[in-house]
Amino acid sequence: MKRVIALAAAFVLCASLLAGCGSSSEAAGGSEAAAPAVEKKEKPVKDINNGDEATVVYIPMSTGQEDFRYISEGMEEAIGMYPNVKLVTYDAGFNPTNQSDLLNECITQGVDAIFINSMDATALNSTLQEAEEAGIVVISINNGCTAVHTAHLMNTDYNAGWEAAEYLDAELPDDANVVILDVTAGLKPTCRMGTAFEDYAKETGHFNILEDYAMDLTDVEQGYNATSELLTKYPDIDVIYSVNDNSAIGAYQAIAAAGKENDGIVIWGYCGMPNALDAIAQGQMYGTSYTDPYYTGFAAMTVALMCIQSGANAVSMGNDFFANIVYPTKIVTKDNVMDVIKTTHWDMSAYDY
Repeated sequence: MKRVIALAAAFVLCASLLAGCGSSSEAAGGSEAAAPAVEKKEKPVKDINNGDEATVVYIPMSTGQEDFRYISEGMEEAIGMYPNVKLVTYDAGFNPTNQSDLLNECITQGVDAIFINSMDATALNSTLQEAEEAGIVVISINNGCTAVHTAHLMNTDYNAGWEAAEYLDAELPDDANVVILDVTAGLKPTCRMGTAFEDYAKETGHFNILEDYAMDLTDVEQGYNATSELLTKYPDIDVIYSVNDNSAIGAYQAIAAAGKENDGIVIWGYCGMPNALDAIAQGQMYGTSYTDPYYTGFAAMTVALMCIQSGANAVSMGNDFFANIVYPTKIVTKDNVMDVIKTTHWDMSAYDY
């Protein structure tokens, strides 16, 4: 059923693209103005149903990202009936310069479509424009770019942060002390969970935001190091809101190392990865904003196939926007975590469920 929903969402996105309806960078997570529209050029159409070959490339931040496997599996299933469509993956190794170089290589090779999970909201803009000018379908996934490109698919970022704050507001005292484990400034335009939490606090007058702590990588180690520093700096923390589950896991490890695991510090994450689902079930994390990346990959590939066959990208359509679709996240706590564990595409085999 969820696969049907993902496919339906892809059709809606393509319809909006072809109809000339779309979203600005702000709707996709960016607060900056979108880059100017690129020069309109014709894009060759490929009939993949009748054997035309196509090459699509996926450039995540890193193939070491937990969701990489599941996004890729969704993409692979979407092209399962097309042996003439080839999916190639490049590893940028969490390096924006590598991403730029790989994009340039794709342009040189003349690939048909590129999926990008950008390290920076603006750093790749000129290269993405060059790709679109070359007739390539460019689709950003989750962390996007402000340049005009074909489409952007993402799990909701701002709404997830707002909903998490709203949920915790109903559970905790109005004056709860909060620290936010956040991304760096370069990623904030398309990763706004922490921003939303702060906005909720400002609008309601609830929560006391002690600090918004920027991390270069939202991984377990940096979550541990950041939390260790924050626990020393602020001995009365009530809530740690993390924009990634891994740093939330690191936060719990730091709390345990400090002997504070029984102090009632609430930890909330984002993504719904296996370690977080297990931590919620074990009572180590309070909750997370869950998503299943498999469906994102499936929908992204479906959009790409439609565009390749119709010759539609931002340039061929003369667009000054990019089509945008946002997937909702689901709040997961101890009350529903076991139901999620039973149905998720995330691999839970390392845990005893």
